[in-house]
Amino acid sequence: MRLLLIFSAIFLAFSATPALAQLDLNGLNGTELTIDLEPEYPRPGEQVTATINDYRGGAYGSSITWIFDGQVIPDADNRRNTSFTAGVAGVTQTIEAVLTKPQGGREVVRNSITPIYLDIILEPQTRVPEFYLGRSLPSVDSVINATAIVSTDEILNPDLVYTWRLNQKVIEGGPLRGGNQVSFSTPMGSEAILSLQVTRPNGEVLSRRAIIVPSVFPKMNFYEVSSLYGMRNVRVDQSATIIGNSLTVRAEPFYLDSRVYNDPDITEWEINGYKTKNTGSNPYEVTLQKTGASGVSTLEFHVRDTSQLLQGAQDSVRINF
Repeated sequence: MRLLLIFSAIFLAFSATPALAQLDLNGLNGTELTIDLEPEYPRPGEQVTATINDYRGGAYGSSITWIFDGQVIPDADNRRNTSFTAGVAGVTQTIEAVLTKPQGGREVVRNSITPIYLDIILEPQTRVPEFYLGRSLPSVDSVINATAIVSTDEILNPDLVYTWRLNQKVIEGGPLRGGNQVSFSTPMGSEAILSLQVTRPNGEVLSRRAIIVPSVFPKMNFYEVSSLYGMRNVRVDQSATIIGNSLTVRAEPFYLDSRVYNDPDITEWEINGYKTKNTGSNPYEVTLQKTGASGVSTLEFHVRDTSQLLQGAQDSVRINF
């Protein structure tokens, strides 16, 4: 009798375990019908795609009617996705899918959006000439200043929380309250992904945005400099000619880190492979004097940062004299 009682207690203990496990599995399998939005946080006026995700298969055979802000969407009947246009900033809109079951009865699933315009302004701290009409581009290890602009009445709210990521690495180690401006160094590679999430202090997500940050190699152009009119904004293509007794040439590195441009470790001018000293106050300019018979020489300039070898530029041009 004693052995029988012990066996019964063990049996009861083990028989209770499957019942608990079955309860947990039911919870995992009970995934609800949802509407997924792409993009999840749209801008005002942006096209949004709504898709029914039915992981449990309970919508099989149902007729589908889509309703946006109380109005039936034309030509969207029985489609598992539809598109609509996000409205003005800060105004919440609702998308609904009404499913009528074959056996009767209806199920309504909803999602909502509050369009917000989130923009990221990038300001690479790299060198371009003043006359350059294009946009300065970042190069490896150069500094980029990023500013986020949110188009709501909270644009100047110092309590908004900003989480910046560069290639999935969080900038400054974590979310920044009021941190709509950050600076970071351009990583290795031809491009990087900068992403931003903006939330309220309670964790409510207002918007997310991701952009591609390009990275280029610095390059060099040469320009003639006139003592009367200054530097010409047309670059010397392949060669320049000394007209008169002298010619002043300026080397302009594009996309070089501004810190390197202002305080370079190396600046060298060479004529036909021989280094020449620049007698002027500007290390990026050299004045050539015409002496002797006519001919052709190769003029070369080199600027570089010795701690970051990719922060440098070098090129040459022919000089006819």
